[in-house]
Amino acid sequence: MEDINEIHSSIMRKLEAGPALVLEIAESIEKDTLQTQTITDYFVSKGEIKKTQRRFGSSPIYYLEKDRDKALDMLIQTLNGQEKALVNKVRNEKVINTSHLSSAERYISQSLTDFMKTVSAQDNQTGEKADYLYEQGLDLETVKKIMNKDNTEKKDQNPIKKSINNEIKTYKENDDISVTLTKNGFKNPKIVEKEVFICDYGSNNLKVIVMIINKKNLTKKDLINAAGYGITYKTIVFIITNAQKTASNKSFGSLVNIIREEL
Repeated sequence: MEDINEIHSSIMRKLEAGPALVLEIAESIEKDTLQTQTITDYFVSKGEIKKTQRRFGSSPIYYLEKDRDKALDMLIQTLNGQEKALVNKVRNEKVINTSHLSSAERYISQSLTDFMKTVSAQDNQTGEKADYLYEQGLDLETVKKIMNKDNTEKKDQNPIKKSINNEIKTYKENDDISVTLTKNGFKNPKIVEKEVFICDYGSNNLKVIVMIINKKNLTKKDLINAAGYGITYKTIVFIITNAQKTASNKSFGSLVNIIREEL
């Protein structure tokens, strides 16, 4: 049986030349892809090799720390336009308060952990705990310095109130929107953004997000946007819509719920 040290040396030689996929490593050590992934992941667990969470085709990208940027440059080819835009935004700003992002961006960020990380810290302007996205590769001391600098130089431009208990605007009982909400069991609506509300729901007055979307087709982008609100406010989302066609919301589980209504 081939010595594990020889296999290790072969893998390291391969990765010294740059990031590689499972199939490429398999060819260099003359093993099948399943064996190769098992062996390589063992060295990943020991911290000698890095690998991406996101896959390039059917394989993660394996790399040495010195080639992190090369691996991410490969991986960015797998991203769609929205994902690339968010990665570029984080790369440019280094650290971003997530309240400055759209709900869709907050949702998308969860699948981009190779490019960015999240840390919770107190916002010096509001005194409230906030989540920050920061560029992968930055150490926490650097992140802290950037956050402190931003807090002294920037005003909070967050269009969305972070606490679901904030009183923004209560709709009158005879308002058409309020009637639609009440008819579907939602009480005490308070506006977050245009046609997005925080409401009490059910006998326990659970705080939920309700979106009213008046359009023919409810797209995947609409659902991602809704999921973003759910993640931000840590609650479930209801979409009241008259859409004739609706993208599948199975991947969102019970986070996003659709109510059909003539609007």
